[in-house]
Amino acid sequence: MNVSRQVGRKGVFWFAVATVLFLALVYLADLDKFLGSIRAADPRFFAVALGVGFSSLLVWAWVWHRFFGQMGMETTVSRTLRMFMTGHFLNSITPLGQFGGEPVMAYIVSDNTGTDYERSLACVVSADLINAVPFFTFTLGGVVYLALRGALTGFLADVGAAAVVLLLAASLVAYLLWSDDATLSGAVVAAVDAVERRVDRGEGFFESIRERVRNIESSFQEAGSDRRFLVTTALGSHLAILAQIVSLYFVLLSLGLEPAFVPLYFIVNLSVIATVSPTPGGSGTYEAAFSGLVTVFYAVDLSVALTAAVLFRLTTYWPGLLVGYASMLTLRD
Repeated sequence: MNVSRQVGRKGVFWFAVATVLFLALVYLADLDKFLGSIRAADPRFFAVALGVGFSSLLVWAWVWHRFFGQMGMETTVSRTLRMFMTGHFLNSITPLGQFGGEPVMAYIVSDNTGTDYERSLACVVSADLINAVPFFTFTLGGVVYLALRGALTGFLADVGAAAVVLLLAASLVAYLLWSDDATLSGAVVAAVDAVERRVDRGEGFFESIRERVRNIESSFQEAGSDRRFLVTTALGSHLAILAQIVSLYFVLLSLGLEPAFVPLYFIVNLSVIATVSPTPGGSGTYEAAFSGLVTVFYAVDLSVALTAAVLFRLTTYWPGLLVGYASMLTLRD
């Protein structure tokens, strides 16, 4: 499994963009103040934040393991964790990996479980859909809270509207993938038939595409067949976001700030939007969005806000890269 192939020239370019964005943030925050804030952070609180923050990755790996069991894919808890962390590592270093990295992760699963690729893809995409649910429910919960208090205006109102649109889109995708009415596969097969009629050759090639589409459809239907399983797994996946909120609580404590629940709630959930960017793992854009949100909810300098962003990423992002790289080395090539 060659990481350099995953990154490539585009990866190098976007790593450079992320670096420039981060350096620009440091410049705006004042380097001396930023370094001073880093040195002033209480290591005891940060250590707690590190442990709790990393546990969010374990929750997402648990969701994977649940789907493996649901679909009869035999693997150990240890191997599931290593597969998930490897996929997380490759997603995090690949441009746009946070948005569409499932094919790479499905290859990892297929290669290490002996399961066909279509089945592995259905498992990974279904697990990722479930892991995305908490970001919508928490965000919408916060929007409803602000609406009831009459504080849903301006930027937060726009975020609320965007969350509703994204939730509806994700719900539609989940329905089309998991339902047994063949709406999505029927449309794909019809498109393949139309292309075949125009080309008027390569019958075997087009039939293999149709067969693969049917296999993927069957796998997705199996993954989403048990509604009780989907609900209980989605409820469990909410623990990952709660872990990140607690992690940020201790990060802010380490900086001498008094963390309140509402700012923690919104900073963690709203900053996730910035991970859907061309830079690997949303680097640069995430820190910028996170810092901006901290200054919205707390009367602090940009240097302190940027320090909070960096320390939080050190609890929820960078450890995953280190563990993910080590996990990749232990998996079979």
